[in-house]
Amino acid sequence: MRALWAGFALSALVLIAAAWQWGHAEQLRRSQELAAVAGELQNLGEQLRAWPADRGLRQSLGELLAHPRLGYARFDLRDGKGAVLLQLGRYDALDLPLPRPLREALRSGIYRVSSYPGELVLRDHDGAWRGLLQLRLLKSRRQLHDPVIRTMQGAARMQGLLGLLLLGGFALLLYRQARPVPDWSSRLLPADTPPRPRARRGDGQPDPYAAGVRQRVGRALDGLAYGLILVARDGRIVYTNDTAEQLTGWLRADVQGRLVYTVFRTLGEDGIPEVTPAEACIRDGQDLPPQARALRARNGETRPIEVMSCLLRDHDGVVDGAAMLFRDMSVAIRQNDELRRQARLSQGVVDHLDEGLLTTDPAGVVRFANARAQRMFGYSRDEMAGVTVTKLMPVPFLNTPGVRIGDYIGARPAAHLPKVVGWRKDATTFPVELWVQPMSVDDSSGLVVIIRDITERLRGENLASRLGRLLDSAMEEIYIFDAQTLYFLEVNRGAQRNLGYGLDQLSMMTPLQISEDLDAAMFQSYLGRLRGGDTGHLSYRCRHRRADGSSYPVEVRLNFSREEEPPVFMAIVADISERQAAEERLHQLAHFDALTGLPNRTVLKDRLDQALLAASRNARLVGVFFIDLDRFKPINDRHGHEVGDRVLRAVAERLKQGLRSTDTVARLGGDEFVIVAQGLRTREDAGRLAQKLLDSFQAPLQLDELSLPVTPSIGIALYPLVETDTEGLLRYADSAMYQAKQAGRARYHLFEADLAPERRRRLELQREVHTAIALNQFRARLQPVMAARGSAVTAALLRYDWQHSRHGVIGEDEAALAAQQAGVRADLELWGVYRACELLSEAERVGAAMPPLLVEISAFQLRTADFGLYVADLIDRFRIAPSQLILALRVPDGETLLLHDAAQALVRRGLRFGLHAGAVATSVPEGAPLLCLLEVSAALLVAGQGELPALARQHGMELLVRDVDEPAQAAALVEAGVGHLGGEALLPPQDLADFLLRLQQHPLQPL
Repeated sequence: MRALWAGFALSALVLIAAAWQWGHAEQLRRSQELAAVAGELQNLGEQLRAWPADRGLRQSLGELLAHPRLGYARFDLRDGKGAVLLQLGRYDALDLPLPRPLREALRSGIYRVSSYPGELVLRDHDGAWRGLLQLRLLKSRRQLHDPVIRTMQGAARMQGLLGLLLLGGFALLLYRQARPVPDWSSRLLPADTPPRPRARRGDGQPDPYAAGVRQRVGRALDGLAYGLILVARDGRIVYTNDTAEQLTGWLRADVQGRLVYTVFRTLGEDGIPEVTPAEACIRDGQDLPPQARALRARNGETRPIEVMSCLLRDHDGVVDGAAMLFRDMSVAIRQNDELRRQARLSQGVVDHLDEGLLTTDPAGVVRFANARAQRMFGYSRDEMAGVTVTKLMPVPFLNTPGVRIGDYIGARPAAHLPKVVGWRKDATTFPVELWVQPMSVDDSSGLVVIIRDITERLRGENLASRLGRLLDSAMEEIYIFDAQTLYFLEVNRGAQRNLGYGLDQLSMMTPLQISEDLDAAMFQSYLGRLRGGDTGHLSYRCRHRRADGSSYPVEVRLNFSREEEPPVFMAIVADISERQAAEERLHQLAHFDALTGLPNRTVLKDRLDQALLAASRNARLVGVFFIDLDRFKPINDRHGHEVGDRVLRAVAERLKQGLRSTDTVARLGGDEFVIVAQGLRTREDAGRLAQKLLDSFQAPLQLDELSLPVTPSIGIALYPLVETDTEGLLRYADSAMYQAKQAGRARYHLFEADLAPERRRRLELQREVHTAIALNQFRARLQPVMAARGSAVTAALLRYDWQHSRHGVIGEDEAALAAQQAGVRADLELWGVYRACELLSEAERVGAAMPPLLVEISAFQLRTADFGLYVADLIDRFRIAPSQLILALRVPDGETLLLHDAAQALVRRGLRFGLHAGAVATSVPEGAPLLCLLEVSAALLVAGQGELPALARQHGMELLVRDVDEPAQAAALVEAGVGHLGGEALLPPQDLADFLLRLQQHPLQPL
């Protein structure tokens, strides 16, 4: 036996050696063939050098492929970077009626079978590397007559023949030696089982051979998930495998000898138990084919199964019992149900397609039509079955010879194919767009035909074409741009012509890129209003920038179209260059002097009105300077009106040069000019400006060869020193100008109004209060607040007065009123907070205990971050406890209190707030933080008749009266529920040092 195997191995080695020698000879032959074709193809390197300008390379490769003796099968030409330049093959034109992947695989297999690969580096005449040519040569075309190769091939053939003969002989001998006589029963038994003796019928002894077979077969069926039950002739169970135990719920030990119908219980459709397949098989004497049943397990669970049964016979052919083979079908049924559900879902998806879908046989007979196709042609599903494509679409398949449905296979139909028209059941027609694809399922083939009704699309295209021609001929610029990306989708020819851009360039641009002065945020707000439906359209003006850099003014009318998918904006743009120039000319004529270009009386009055409004807010003076030229008439009479006009223009230039950018100079007519100067602080400021103007005219006017001395006379009226309106100021300034002329010309005169001393004082305080705050001309003092019952000091009121250089000491109320009218009340309050922090820091530095300081502020200060950040900075800078400050808020009636996050942060740090009551009907404003104090005046408390104490108790606030004037008044206030008192009658305001001395005389009980 070993010798036979050794001979078999030797034969195999002979075959391997023959195959190796044949392969070596074939490799040598292919190398010689590739060396032979290298000379034929080397001139391609020079042609590749001129690629792609020289297109002759494709023709050269095509001629090489077509040559019958050269034997080229395929060329793949690549450049120096590996990119494919050309691909040509002998079988590329092979077009079989197969699916594209299968067609490509078949073509590749033909190339591999009929040819072998090679590659050649292409160089030009200079030796430079130009590319790589990968080629395939046909195996049977080139015949090289090399004796060495022929000798090697002959030797390989002889070795192969010898090896085959030896291998066949040794294989036959091995087969005869090793062929056994099959004993299938012994193969199912363990290897150590002794030979089976012939059993005698009726001896009652268990058969070990049969038991072994049962176990081996049972385990094999367990691997296949089949249950096995062996039943004797009397219907009792002999054997069950593990799968049968799982499916029936009965253990093998429990079922041994039991009647089969008590274990294997199958139910009919009405739930009545049925005869088991094993019993039926024994009863009928024939095998039972597979059938579906419902099996009830021992635990009452019912599951679907597939069961079959066959008879068991002994050696004499006598029926010895039956075997039942069954399996659980639950998973298979669920899978089938899922497949049916998927089929219904697929049917529903196909029926909901917008296109009609037909499946046909190769002859064009309809086998299936979706719901859309049925509605499209007007047929029912049954009527569509068996209908031909030529009946549904007679144009072109019926009336055009040679046109078949297969011509439309592939992608979109080519332009040379005729248009397709559908024919409905009611004989109406409609245009159709057609896609056809081959379909192959199992052994059957057919076509999938997708039909789209393009009636609406053609109508829309015709309408769009008509509208496009109309829009292109319009004079306005028309832009349609995407609502999300803002890129232009359509631009008419008028816009392209005006901008100088092509349609390709504009498709990569947005409205912001062609607009010079269009703010992006403002443009987005326009679009947002249109998207939100706030308005149907809106208009705005901007400038469009041309491709050459120039620009022109336009008026844009913007609309939003939600009906488009995706939504778009449409802008209709009109060039308003001529209209804007005309408007500017009209505006210039209406508002400016034609001779000098200065503002006329209309503009003067408007700017003077604005200056008066500003002066009422900032407590500054507005000066009106009325100017008249001295001895202008002699110049006009002597030199003529032309020189007079030149003099007026020169005077206008000198006046403008002597003014600030905020001042206005206007010409009223003739030689009269008016200057409006804002922001003057004092009368002296007006005098200095007038003198500056007079000094600018000391030098004569130089007009070519003429030198003309010209001087002005100036009259000045100051608002609000002169309380009047615009016309009154001009009138008073005109009167002052005549007084200047009467005084000798070339001078100015200030109109003096008769003002009451009290009003003059009030105006001066308003003008100077800002400077007083900046120069720290205010003095801070502290007034103790006493507990209503006892003598303890609970807090201190921050009081202040103004140390004025001319008017002496200005009280707190008058100073606060001046700051209010001057618009700097907030600055004065910030100064108060600063001084309070500074005083607390000084007291802490000397080691003196201080009660909390009460500072009044306006509630509007808490709305912005500046106040909160400023107070937080003061607390950190002076290192004081936030609880040492109590800010009493003055809130107008009915106003909601808004706290910025910075103010909320102060509350969290421990800063406390109180409420200053300005009226009897005071209430806690909405949005107020937790208030600890209600500050009122004595007169207001009496007038309220108990309302304010009730308000304080309701919100848990302490009640403070700050202006107790008489000691007797204090007792009445205590009876009214006041907890804290302050005022001149108790303790007057004092400097910090005196205040600290006074604290030593009273106990300290901080609020």
